[in-house]
Formats: sequence, C-alpha cells, structure tokens
Amino acid sequence: MKRIALFIAVCILAAGATVGVNAWRWRERKLRDDQRNREQSAAENEAAGRLGLRTQPLPPHPLERRLALDDVLRLEPDRRFLLAARELADADVATQFSNGRWSLSRGGREFGSIAELPDFAELMNALAPLARDWVTAAKVNGKAPRIRAVRGHKEAFAVIREAQTRWSKGEHGAAVLHEAASAAAALVLQAPRAFDADDRLDAHAIALSAADAAAGADGRGQQAVLALALGYAGAARALAPAEDEPALHAFLAPDRRKLAEAARRKDANAGDRHLLFRWLMQDADEHALLRFIGAARDNEHISVPAVGQFLLSADLQVVAAASDALPALALAELENVRATAPTDVEPLKALMIARNSALQTLGNNEDPRARLATNLQQADTTYAGPLWRGTDTSAWYAAATAAALLGSARSGYVLRNDASGLADELGTWPVPAAGPLNRWLKARIAADRGSLDEAYGTLVSSKLPGARAAADLLDALARQSEPPDPRMIEAVRVALRHFDSRPLSRLVWAEVLRIHARDLDRFGRLAASVVDEAPGKYPGDEAALWKQRGDLFRLKELGLDERLPFAARLEAARVLVDERNGLASIVLSRLSRERPADLESRELRIRTLHDLAAPANLSVALDLLRTYGDDDSFRVAGARCEAAHQLDGMGKHEEALAMVERALPTEAVCAYRIACVQLAKLGKKEDAENLLLAHFARHPYAETAVTIAEVRWWSRNNAGAADILAHPPAGLTRRDFRELGARFADVFRGRPAADAKHAIEALLQAGIRPESIVELVPPLAKAGAAAQAFEVSALLSQKVPPEKNAGVLLSAWSASRAAKGAPAAEAWLRTQPNLVDDELAAAAYGGGFDDALWELFPNRPLDPAFADRLTLLRAASMVRRGERSARRDALQKELSDPLARWKARLARFLGLPGAYESWEMQLARYVLGEDGEEEIADAATEGSRPCEAPYYFGVRAARKFHLGNARAWYRVALECRNPEQPEFAWAHRAAAEVERDPPRPQYETPPSKSPQAAR
Repeated sequence: MKRIALFIAVCILAAGATVGVNAWRWRERKLRDDQRNREQSAAENEAAGRLGLRTQPLPPHPLERRLALDDVLRLEPDRRFLLAARELADADVATQFSNGRWSLSRGGREFGSIAELPDFAELMNALAPLARDWVTAAKVNGKAPRIRAVRGHKEAFAVIREAQTRWSKGEHGAAVLHEAASAAAALVLQAPRAFDADDRLDAHAIALSAADAAAGADGRGQQAVLALALGYAGAARALAPAEDEPALHAFLAPDRRKLAEAARRKDANAGDRHLLFRWLMQDADEHALLRFIGAARDNEHISVPAVGQFLLSADLQVVAAASDALPALALAELENVRATAPTDVEPLKALMIARNSALQTLGNNEDPRARLATNLQQADTTYAGPLWRGTDTSAWYAAATAAALLGSARSGYVLRNDASGLADELGTWPVPAAGPLNRWLKARIAADRGSLDEAYGTLVSSKLPGARAAADLLDALARQSEPPDPRMIEAVRVALRHFDSRPLSRLVWAEVLRIHARDLDRFGRLAASVVDEAPGKYPGDEAALWKQRGDLFRLKELGLDERLPFAARLEAARVLVDERNGLASIVLSRLSRERPADLESRELRIRTLHDLAAPANLSVALDLLRTYGDDDSFRVAGARCEAAHQLDGMGKHEEALAMVERALPTEAVCAYRIACVQLAKLGKKEDAENLLLAHFARHPYAETAVTIAEVRWWSRNNAGAADILAHPPAGLTRRDFRELGARFADVFRGRPAADAKHAIEALLQAGIRPESIVELVPPLAKAGAAAQAFEVSALLSQKVPPEKNAGVLLSAWSASRAAKGAPAAEAWLRTQPNLVDDELAAAAYGGGFDDALWELFPNRPLDPAFADRLTLLRAASMVRRGERSARRDALQKELSDPLARWKARLARFLGLPGAYESWEMQLARYVLGEDGEEEIADAATEGSRPCEAPYYFGVRAARKFHLGNARAWYRVALECRNPEQPEFAWAHRAAAEVERDPPRPQYETPPSKSPQAAR
C-alpha cells in the first residue's frame, strides 16, 4: 500500500509540476502577447490619427463588430413617407429600429411597424391609422366615384385647383378628396425627376393618397401612379388596373404594342401619351421617338414633363439643350405663355427652338432668373390648403428647374473645358436646390484636382442634390485614393446620411457599398429587394445582381426578352461581353438584327472578336466597320475608336489611322490616343508629337500625360516619357500608374529586357517614386514578359523603401523562376541584402506567390514567433486554394493536439485564456477546420486581432462555399483602421474574388423538361 501511495504521490507531483511549468510558460506568453497587443493598438490609433479618421471605431469583438456594422450601414425608412406621416399627424414622427423592424411613433405612442426595407404597400398601411384620424377630423363624407388617375400635368393642375376651391367652400366630400389625390399623384409622376429635389411635394401626394384610401375610395390606379412616381415599380405593376388604366398597365407590364394602342385611342389623354414617350426614351429608339414627335399634339413634345425626360438621355448634347430649355418652359407656363416648336426636326433643334419661343416675352438682356423668382413667389397664392397650396405649385416648377440645373452640371462638367464658372452660375438660380448643386459641383471639381478635404467636408456636413450626387463625390474621392484606404471606408459610413430606403436611393447605396466598401453581401440584399420586384426596370443593377448570383444564363434571357427596353437588354449584353461569355454573341446578334443602326451593340460585337487572325472574324470586323458609313459625329467617335483598336490588333496601322482620323474633330480622347500611337508605330515621330501637344493643350489631365508617355515609348523617347510623368498637369494616382503599366507592357513585351530597364532608369532619374513605378511590373508578368519583369523588379528592389522591398523581391523571384527556373531564382534571392523572413512570407502570401511559402522556407524557422506565423500563412494558403496534398496532411499533423481543448480549459481556469498556445497557431487550427468561430472570436478583442480574425473567418467560409458569410466577414475586416495591417489589404482583395456565387446550372430548356433531367 505504501508503494501505491508513493506512486500516486509521485504522479500528483509530476502532474503538478507539469501544470506549473506550463502555467509559467503560458504566463510568459500572455505577458508577451499583452505587450504586443498594446503596441499594435497604439499603432492603429496612431494610423487613425495620421489619416484624420473622424468616426469612432466599432467594437473590437468580431461578432459584435459585425452586428455593429449592420447598425451603422442601415438605411432609414423613406423620408417622404415620414414627412407624409408628419403632415397627417400634424406632429413629429420618430423612428426606432429593434428586432429587425422599424417602429413608428407619434408623441411617444407607436402607430405602426415596418420592415427594414419596406415596400410601397407596407408603408401605406403604416400611414392608415393617421389617415383615418385625419379623415375623421376633416369630416369627410360621401363616396368617391371611379375616375382616371393618369392625366396630363395641365389637366392635373386644373383639377387639383378646382378641388381646393370646393374644399375651401366647405365641400369636404370624398369625391373632392379623391380628385385631389389622383391629380397630385399625376403631378408627381410627371414632375422632371433627375433627382428628388423636394421631398415635401412627394410627401403631400402620399398624405392625400393615404387619406383618400382611409375615406373608402378605390385608389388602385391612383396608388399605381404614385408608386411609379416614387420609384416603387414592382408595387405599381401589382396595383395598376388593366381596364381603367390600359396605358399605365401596358407601361408596367411591359407591353409596348398595347401601350402604343392605348396612347393612340380617341379617349387617350396627355398622361397616356406621356407614358408612351417615357417608354420610348427608356427604349432609346431614335426612329420611333422621331415618329412620336412628328405626331405630337399641342406641343406636348416640348412640355415640361417631356423635356424632363430628355434630361435622362445618354447624349450629353441633348441633355445640355434640355437643361437650357426647361427653366424657360417652366417660366412660360407660370406666365401662361404658349411655347411652340416644330415636330419635323431633330430633338436637339426642337429644344433650342422651344427655349427661344418660351422666352419671347423677355426684354433685351433681361435675366430670366429674376422673372422666375417673382413667378415662383406669386404662383397660386390664393390656394391655402390643405389639398393644395401655392407653395406646392412653386415646389413643382422649382423641382423642374432643379432637374435642369443638375442636367447643366452633368453635361457642362464633361463638355466644358473648365466647369468652375458653371458652379457659381448654378448657385444664382432662385430655387432651393441651387445651393446644394453649387456646393456639390465645386466639391467634385476640387476632388478631381486632388483636394480631398473639401470633397470630404462637403460629404460630411453639406446637403447634396440627391443620392447620386453623394455617390459621384465618393467616386471622385476613390479616384484620388490608393486602395485599400481606411478613409474611403469611413467616407462610405459618413455618406449614409444622404441615403434612405426609397428604391432609387437604395440601389445607389447598394452600388456604393459594392464598389467602395467591398460590401458584396449587403449589395446583393439591397439590390434584390428592388430588382426582383420589377424585372427590366433597373437594367444596370439587375445585370450586376445576376452576375453576382453566378447566373449568366439569366442575363442571356434578359438580353433576348423583347418586352424589355433596349437599353436594359444592351446592359445584359455588356456584362456578358465583360465576362467573355459565349452567350454574348447570341444576344448581340439578336440586338443587331433588331436595330442594325445601333452603334453600341455593334461596338460590343467587335469586342467579342477575340481571335482576329481567323478569316471569319476578320470579315465580320470589316463588315461592322462599313456600317458606320460617313457619319463623323460625336456619337460615332467611340465606335471609330473601337474599330481602329481592332485594326491595330490586326497590324493594319495605316487603316487604323485612317479610321480614327475622322473622329479627331470631335475631340474624343480615345481618338487622339489611338491616332498618336499609330503615328508612332508608323515611324512618324514628329507628327505624333505635334498631335500629342495639341491634344495636351486642350486636355491637360492625368490621363493625357499617360497617353503622351505611351506614345513617346513607342517612339523610343524614354527621357520624354519620363519628363511628362514627372511633371503631369494633375497628380498621377496609383490607378493611373496601373493603366500606365498595361501600356508599358504593350510597348516593351516584344523588346529586349535591357530596353525596359533603360525606360525604368529614365523614370527614376526624373524623380518618380519607385513605389509608383512598381505598378508597371505586374502587367509585364501577366503579358508573359518574364525577362523584362525580372530586370525591372531587380532594379526597383534596390530603390523602394524597406517596407516595400519584400514585395518587389518576390516579384523579381517569380519572374526569374518563370524565366530561369526555381533553383536560379532562389539563388538570386538569397544574395539580396536585408532580407526579413517575416516580411518575405507576408509578401509571398499577399502577392499570390504561394509556393514561395514552402520553397523559400524548406526547414522550420528557428524563431518560434515567425515559425507560428509561417504555419498560419501556409494553412490559409492551402485553404483558400483548396489544396489537398501531402503538404496539407503534414501541416495538419503538426497542428494536431489531442490535449488542445483540455489546455484551453486549464488556461481559462488559471486566468490565462488563449495563452496555452500562440494566437497564430489558434488561427491556423481554426482555418483548417478544427476549432469553432466563437472560441477564436472571444480571444480576438485586443491589438491587431480584430483586424486579423475576420479575414481568416472569411477564408474558411469561402472555402466551404458559404460565400455570403465570407463576403460579410471580409467587409468586417475592412473596418480595420490601420492600412499597414496585412490582413486589411488581403481582405480588400479577397472580397473581389468572392464577388459572385458559384455558377448555377444553365439549361436551354427548363430543368423539368430537359431529357437529361428526366433520366
């Protein structure tokens, strides 16, 4: 017994000693980790301060951070309905989000609840209690008859003025309210809506419609018109009555033939014809549009609603003409002046004649802005509400004027050499939107010139003319930023104030999240909430959504659906072309047959010709070139550039030059670039230089400097190319150098490596930063010019800052490996000075040089910290590539620890959670599928761990094909505020790689009818 007791005592002592030794080691590791976490936290705070980040960081715990991100990016309910609720209640309305829904309250009492992204019907139902109270208080009586909801704007104005007159006399009947609500809906539908300039007018129409429904009227047609006006196309399609409103039902179906028949009926009104005109504008059918204008009645083709539709044209010259005409036409209507224009001329000329006709009562040099201000103040002053007020009439015409001003800004920014004076001019118009338009255009000009602070300040504190204007500012900021940039992630968060859940704002916000925040999962949810309800109404967003869903066959169906507008079908074809999918040829063949003269479809058809050496493709290309004929207008310039590019690829430089020379008078940028390149390739250096300088004088932009450098490289003038890049008219961004890299590769991939090296030496001598020149290396490697890529990378590795050295060395190693083999590449790399293994491994993983993680480190490193880091990178590399090999088995065996869970519990018991092994080893085990997400998340709250853990969560989720979860975790990783953190950059890149879901099975016939499916 003594021996047994002694044995037990020895075992207890041994176990205690083991626990004590491990506890001491864990304590030492815990102390080291705490110190490192403090240093990393300080580094992140310092980086945030250096970048000038103004928002507070999200909670550090990954799961809490993910939930908090939902809160800071959540759209508020449609403000127009909240304003309508305020009008009905005559009191402030508050909103609060909880348990996945918005609660609406008045005076602390809840009166409604709506979903996070409510549709039209749900919003109207939420207003019903307030509307019933309003009807009761107004003592509305009687029953409303059925009337037409679609009508022209002049008729609608007359009806609603008459309704207000009757109401003011005490006639509070349901019929009067119904007439007013229907007329208000028609007015907001036909108001020019380049952006939502005044939500109050929309809110008033919503309030009247809700009150009308509460009074018992049959308002389906009226609500369909209102839903369409507010952007809820899916709801409008469900509400439109086919018998009472045939034109509206056909417009929403969509059925162009029935719409045309309804608009030509004897009992059709101006509203029916406006719907047909709106469809023709969406369909971009020039011949049908000219026929419609030729048959126009009572100058309806130049009415305020019609000219408002011209503002949405893709032709900026038409937009500019409509922008000039619309304020004049609004002024003429306010003064009861009849403006006229012929019906047998082009829209551009008709708009110019209409403007002059509308201003016929103005004296010499009289400013129309002063007359407009007076008329807006005096409009309908005898109407005091509640159905209609003089301010409502002023708001309608002010919204039309604001839409015109935005059209002037949009077209003038492109067509004018300097838009600075335009911004000041816009600010002088007497409409509320003039100030926001002035600030927005100035901020955009400042951003394009590199002044980001002004643009960011405008985004943060100023009112902007609509959601699209905020998105434009973000685009301008992104063009001047070096992605990934925490400032862009923050800019997206602060821009939320300019958006709400109205459909068009929702779609713009979704696109902002997709492009600037890599928030692909949230983009999919937001876009689907609008697009799935109304196929064909939002072509760009619908195409992007189906691309993300991986269903390119659905894009083919969209492109072939003749019911949809031609522009929507063309957008589907464009995505298929960008994806290099064979279905693009099928769609484009159909589109070309339907509209032989359409240039965009033919340009896309040219882009589908990948093998230009094939005789069949060559004959098709030449046939497409002949279709352009003698048209030398601005709209054909892009087509000529595309055709010349194809001829250049065929080696037909003389023909390419002849093709594009005819586009030079249009000042198209692409025409100058291609012409100069062709001249250089033909050896006409002096002619190329003269044309370059003429182009540069009229277009002093960064992209012009890139073109000049390219042409001078073709002319073997390395010093001249370096000089223009060292002294550009505007600062060159990383994006500019990437574009420059593609052109550099095109020039030097066929030349000796020494030539490429000499060109880079000239750039360095001119004082261009080596870290910018590095962007020229990847295109060389991608083009197969390994020898040139090695020479350039080897040269730059001696010039770049130390923190960039590892990446450049890896690029040179990869190029040498491709050109000379792995042994020679490694031998060269080991001769380089100042190699840091940790930086080299991170650069290998981040640059996609995965084999380097094994080839460069064949043995386990002596430094334990680096060894653990290397193990993590190897595990993540295998998982993201789906590698199943002996290397993975060996790594899993190395990480396998049967006692890991026991050690974790013991460490927590001792107050040392997570200290039983290094953080990197815990992550590596998780990535390979051994631990749970919650266990890692609890330990990821300090130092750089909140940046690291979400990225590796995304890596594992992507490998399991949980792509929605992966996209969400990558987005959380982008909330890291330290751009020097490797996982931040890796998450930004990885988010783009999981942009779409796995391709879905594609069937030429429905699966249930497929013979293969039947078997």
